[in-house]
Amino acid sequence: MAMVSVKPWRTGAFMTAVLLSGCAGLGTVGGTGGAPDAPAPKVVESKPVKPKNGEASQRYLPRQAYDAQGKKVAYVPAPNPYTGASAPVPPEAVARFQAANRLMADEQYRDARKAFEGITRDYPDLSGPWVKLGELAEIGERMERAEKSYEKALAVNPENVNAYLALALFQRRSGDFEAARDTYVAALELWKDFPEAHLNLAILYDLYMNQPASAQPHFEAYDFLTEGDNPQVADWLIEIRRRTGIETSFIDNPPPAPKATEESASAEPMAAEKSLEAENTEEKG
Repeated sequence: MAMVSVKPWRTGAFMTAVLLSGCAGLGTVGGTGGAPDAPAPKVVESKPVKPKNGEASQRYLPRQAYDAQGKKVAYVPAPNPYTGASAPVPPEAVARFQAANRLMADEQYRDARKAFEGITRDYPDLSGPWVKLGELAEIGERMERAEKSYEKALAVNPENVNAYLALALFQRRSGDFEAARDTYVAALELWKDFPEAHLNLAILYDLYMNQPASAQPHFEAYDFLTEGDNPQVADWLIEIRRRTGIETSFIDNPPPAPKATEESASAEPMAAEKSLEAENTEEKG
């Protein structure tokens, strides 16, 4: 099964603002968009504790709920803590970030690195530039510097979910699969309804760690959270269920039919038989 990992960020003005977002201790800065807004900015003092056991990731699966009548209750995803921002990113910082991104896209890597470094000096509360510096370090095959840049992004803003993905992908590419798993799990501990973390964790489990039974719940979680809008993932789910033999959903387990309904259904044939007996008696009389 050929799979391609989800990139930890997307291009465009929205994700530019998201990548720039700010610092723990000062509140979250900037970013609005696809995910629901947080009711209020949350300050996180340190990175979430990484569970030592990768199977702990199943604690962060979404669950389809049902009402008393057995009907599905609309699922409301937890808000993205990174985009639930309260203060805008300074326009100058956004402009400089976009200019640095253009340099990077044009493969002017040295100038791009200097530009992003300048942003980190002038706007130390912004974590996004550190993610980009990590990317540039990887391009230059400076792996130790890349890892430190991703970790710095998380130190500046422990709610930067994109930095978790960037660090985990770096760890996976470096062959440290257990560290990558723990980083994805840490991201899900921060935001349990993080679709890309579920998908990349599933790919890691399946293709790199040969644990398809651990991968299946997270493929299901991604499919559920994105409302099945990725047909390729739907195909992967069919294929992985064939391999694991697990057909029961980890996400959607409908309750048994109400007892009263069952009794009513079983009583209907009996009532029909009694009605027929009555008709026969009348005819004989």
